[in-house]
Amino acid sequence: MAEDVDHGQPSAEPTASDFDEGFAASAGSDGLRRVWHAAEPDLPIEIEPFSFLSVELLDHLSRALALTPGQLLVDLACGRGGPGLWLARAAGASLIGVDFSSVAVEQATARVALFGLSDRARFVVGDLTETGLPDASADAAVCVDAMHFPAEPAAAAAEAARILRPGGRLVLTNWQPRNPQDSRLPARLRHRAWASILDQAGFTDVRVEARPEWHDVYTRVYRTALDAGDPDGDTALADLQDEARRRLETADLVDRVVASGTNPDPR
Repeated sequence: MAEDVDHGQPSAEPTASDFDEGFAASAGSDGLRRVWHAAEPDLPIEIEPFSFLSVELLDHLSRALALTPGQLLVDLACGRGGPGLWLARAAGASLIGVDFSSVAVEQATARVALFGLSDRARFVVGDLTETGLPDASADAAVCVDAMHFPAEPAAAAAEAARILRPGGRLVLTNWQPRNPQDSRLPARLRHRAWASILDQAGFTDVRVEARPEWHDVYTRVYRTALDAGDPDGDTALADLQDEARRRLETADLVDRVVASGTNPDPR
């Protein structure tokens, strides 16, 4: 899943090939589908998330992005495309999804028709810090549970600012330490202060919000995965269960947050 930080030691920056394997396994996983249906039964089935989402959180992201019909949303680290496609459809917007996994981009492209967006959504291979998109080309950008992956998250935030038009909004979900001095946290997580990261990238009107229900999604998916029992050869479910055993031990050290900021008008 999306949270790769090892709460014992900082993990290495993930590679595209790491995620290629994960996306390939998740696409055919009945176990993951059962987990998501049990954990979040109201979540539209076509989303098939690779991160920790609920309908309430998606609605919050939609309001924070404040898209209007005809505008362009960029989904950074889009994965298999579900969240970005849902947000674009809800707003009547166009979508470009960017991910460094070619497997994810191929899968997302194949799923566009499920959302009725064949005429206004496309997916491209690119990096969080180097999307390949033109300057000032997007009206809004979203990043779900992924902006912590680069060694320098501020570089990803700066790339988002570059592709946004003046007044465009960046909205991201991620984790933030409740106590940055807690010795049980790896160094990367201790320094994950999203207000500071967005400020450094030049965003204004920066807000960071934490709500218990957003964190509950994170822990509920993990607990539901463990309750699923023997994965019986389902690699994606087995990986999620292994991740759950590691993360749940220290889940109370972090908050699940939504951070947002506005790209200023340089004039």
